[in-house]
Amino acid sequence: MAVLRHMDPQQPDDVEVIELTHEEYEAAKEQALHGLGVTYDELARQAKERRFDSLQHRKLWLLIREY
Repeated sequence: MAVLRHMDPQQPDDVEVIELTHEEYEAAKEQALHGLGVTYDELARQAKERRFDSLQHRKLWLLIREY
């Protein structure tokens, strides 16, 4: 799993790639869900209804949804 992060807004081509293990990704996902006070299933329900509690909820769904 890789995460892209822009380092300098003035140079959009300057990107840092951070490699995560599966365990690190799962831990980060759980921490993000906990931070928003939702479970994965609750977030999936919001996506199904196309009605997210906040923009942060929608952004998190776009990052962690399973295809």
